[in-house]
Amino acid sequence: MDFLSSFSAQQHLLPPVIFLAMLAVGMELRVEQFRALFSNPRVPLFGTVIHSLTFPALAVSAIVLVQLAGISLTESIVIGVLLIAACPSGGFSNVLTMMARANLPLSIVLTAVSSMLSFVTVPVLLGGFGVFVSAFEGPVELPIDQILVQLGGLILLPVLLGMWLSHSLSGLTSERITKLQSVTQMLLYLTVGLMILESWDIMVSGFLDALPWSAGLCVSNIAVCFGLSRSVGLTNEDAITVALEGSIRNLGVAFLIAANTLDRMDIAVLPTVYFLSVLVLSILFAKNWRRIPGMQATRT
Repeated sequence: MDFLSSFSAQQHLLPPVIFLAMLAVGMELRVEQFRALFSNPRVPLFGTVIHSLTFPALAVSAIVLVQLAGISLTESIVIGVLLIAACPSGGFSNVLTMMARANLPLSIVLTAVSSMLSFVTVPVLLGGFGVFVSAFEGPVELPIDQILVQLGGLILLPVLLGMWLSHSLSGLTSERITKLQSVTQMLLYLTVGLMILESWDIMVSGFLDALPWSAGLCVSNIAVCFGLSRSVGLTNEDAITVALEGSIRNLGVAFLIAANTLDRMDIAVLPTVYFLSVLVLSILFAKNWRRIPGMQATRT
C-alpha cells in the first residue's frame, strides 16, 4: 500500500519501459550499420550541428518576435521556453526514430553526442539567454554525471544488450522482434497516459498558456530541421531522424534547473506541457511521415 500511494509513472514505470523499448531497438541493430554511418562522417556532423542549434534559434526568434509585436509574456513562459531550448536531446528520440523506421544508428549517435556535450552547451546557452531573463545570469551547474549515467543505463546498456541477444540467440527471429517492439510501444503509450493523469493539475493550471508554445516549437523545429537537413544533402530518412532528434529534449535536465537551480516550480509547467504534447505530435509524425507527398525513401 505504501508503494501504491507513492507510485509515480514517470519515476517507476517510464525508466523500465524505456529500457525495454531500447532493448528492442538494439535487437534490430547490427555493427555493420554503425560502420556504414561513420564511413560517411558528414551525416552525423551535419546532424549534430542542425539539431543542436535549430531549437535554440527558433526559441529566441519566437520570443523576440512576440515581444516586438507588443504581446506580454509571463516570466515563467519565457524562462520555460529558453530552458527547453538549452537542454540536450532526450533518449525518447531513439524510440521515435524506431517507430519512423528512419536512421536509428544516427539517432543514437546524435543523442549520445548531445548528452555528452551538454556540460558545455547548456551553461553556454543559458548564459547567452541571460540577455532575456535575469534569472539566467551567472554560471549554471549541472549534474553531468547523472545525465551520462541515465544515458548509459537507459540507452547504451539496453541497446548493447539487445544487439548481443540478437547475435547470440538463433531463435530470435525478426517476427519475434517485431512483436516485442509492438508490446513495448503499447506499454509506452500506457505510460504516457498515466503521466498525463498524474500531472493533470499542472496541465490544467498552465495548459492554455503553454500549449501554443509547445506545439508551435515542436512543429516548426521538425520542419526547419528537416528542411536544413535536406538542403545539405541528407536523405529523407536521415533528415527525419535529425528532425525527431531535435524535437525531443531532456525533461529531467529541465526539471532539475527549474526546481533546484532556479527554485521556481512554476517554470516546470511549460517543460511538462511540452514533453506531453511533443510526445503526441512526434508519435503521430513518426508513424505517418511516409504518407506525406514527396516523402518517399531517398536512401542511396
